[in-house]
Amino acid sequence: MASRRGLPSHLRRFGVIHVIIGLVAVVVIGGLLALDFSHRRAINVGTAQAWDIQGAPCPTATPQEWAATHQIAPKTFDYTGDVLGRVAGDASCSDVQDKGGKGLGVIKVCQFTSPAALTVKTKAGMFYFLPGVGQPATIIIRQGQPRCVLASKFTLKGGDKT
Repeated sequence: MASRRGLPSHLRRFGVIHVIIGLVAVVVIGGLLALDFSHRRAINVGTAQAWDIQGAPCPTATPQEWAATHQIAPKTFDYTGDVLGRVAGDASCSDVQDKGGKGLGVIKVCQFTSPAALTVKTKAGMFYFLPGVGQPATIIIRQGQPRCVLASKFTLKGGDKT
């Protein structure tokens, strides 16, 4: 077994106390990172639950059917690269972690009070939905593919409007 005196000078500087301090620092930092991860995950799960909107699918229209109705969606907005349009009502959107808030992917969710008709333009193309007058609706965009359901938790009594 080699003695400390046989070690190079830069290695002799580290004693048992330095190793203990280093281990304590690693444990403390690891614990703080674990707490942060746990806290963020709980927030993501709560957001996913709050924005989990279930309902019947919205009626859809082809581009030809949309054009034939002379329908327009004048209230448009860009939501992180996707353009959503509606005829009426208000909207509220949020990014939601997939897999119930536990995944790494992001789902875009936009809730509408009473849009009448909706358009969604993503990298995957243009989509047309016809929820109807006075009917709340929600658009869920997963990997560029939107789907629409006839339900929404968003009202003007709370939440942001877009």
